[in-house]
Amino acid sequence: MNKITNRPLGTNEKVFWVLDQKNTTQFAVVAEIDGNLIDSEWRNALDIVQKRHPNLSVQISGNEYSTAHFNHVEDCRIPLRVLYTRSGESWNSVLEEELSIPLNITIGPLARAVLIQQPGKSVFIFMSNHSIGDGMSIALLIRDVLTVLSGETIEKLLPVPSLDELAGVSLNEIENGKLHGFEQAKNSLVPRLTVNIERLKLSSTLTKKLIDRSKSEKTTVHGALSAAVVLALKMRNDVASQEKPVRILHPLSARNTLALGEDFGLLLNIITLPYKPSLQQTFWDFAREVRQGIASTQTADWIKGDIHATQGLFSNGLDLNTIEDALHQGTAHEVMLTNLGQLSFRSDFGNLKLMSLWGPMVLTPHKSAQTIGVATFNGELTLTLTGLAPSESFLEAVDTIIEKVCSIQEDLQISEFIKS
Repeated sequence: MNKITNRPLGTNEKVFWVLDQKNTTQFAVVAEIDGNLIDSEWRNALDIVQKRHPNLSVQISGNEYSTAHFNHVEDCRIPLRVLYTRSGESWNSVLEEELSIPLNITIGPLARAVLIQQPGKSVFIFMSNHSIGDGMSIALLIRDVLTVLSGETIEKLLPVPSLDELAGVSLNEIENGKLHGFEQAKNSLVPRLTVNIERLKLSSTLTKKLIDRSKSEKTTVHGALSAAVVLALKMRNDVASQEKPVRILHPLSARNTLALGEDFGLLLNIITLPYKPSLQQTFWDFAREVRQGIASTQTADWIKGDIHATQGLFSNGLDLNTIEDALHQGTAHEVMLTNLGQLSFRSDFGNLKLMSLWGPMVLTPHKSAQTIGVATFNGELTLTLTGLAPSESFLEAVDTIIEKVCSIQEDLQISEFIKS
């Protein structure tokens, strides 16, 4: 059966359900595509792909976290808005508006899309609530939509179990009646926010340099980008004191670790790590330090342990506000760095050619924090910066650091970037 029928939310899905009571947890990925097709073809392809992924036809029912569950909704089409703009016109403002408008999680589907048609070019924006999917989910959906548009067929997938079940963790039953705090939170309106998005694409030459140098230095692109982000923040004095660590929240995909498929689902854990490099430390030593801290989480045992730890929040009958406060404190960060990695999709889809992927673009519950989304496709790495306050030139600072450390043989000390 290609339907989710009354499945309880898993632990991480509950986390986003709680956060969604007072904030918006939606996120987006954007595809830039050479070529145009008529609107009805896009509409048809999106309908077919929606039927492939059961999570795209659900609503969340239940009045508290102990009873929240996914419920299948028949014939709920993903809204598709079509816009016609001038050639080369930026899509930033369209996405900023979309991210500012919360999705109603009690009415399926928990996603919507925008198609921007320009002469010779299409921009496809897909936005989802975080309880039903992650960044890789949208990247896979975009590939699926383009596959259908090219005339190929795709198979329907089975419903996605929670990450708890996939990791072999029992989902705790909560023996509660009505939980305090829900009505107050649920009835308070989620404010419409003023979202700001900045973006930058690394050249294919610099992207290759970064990939090759990271490999030779026995670290990862993510480790190098994390190090550059910390230095850029320190250089801009965005941290109150040089003695204060920079906290980066890393969403960590469980797909490779648990050998999961290509489902649209929330298949990740998160970890927040503080970074306080010394002035004598070198850049690539710092990047290796980041990699080592993240590498310890890439095991099935770590995923299970993280789920068990988070389950504790939901097993003691705590009220919603208490849980929300605990989640807020436990995930406090300056930057969320969410990286889709190197995507190996093909680029040619009949009359369309996928040129670039951007995102994920995410609003975090921490109002002063910002999200950097990373995707590498067609040999080019894209960076997006999403937040509530303009941060002009920050991505350029990251780009400058990456260019500097990848263009010389020696390993620069942190003091070359941060003065004591």
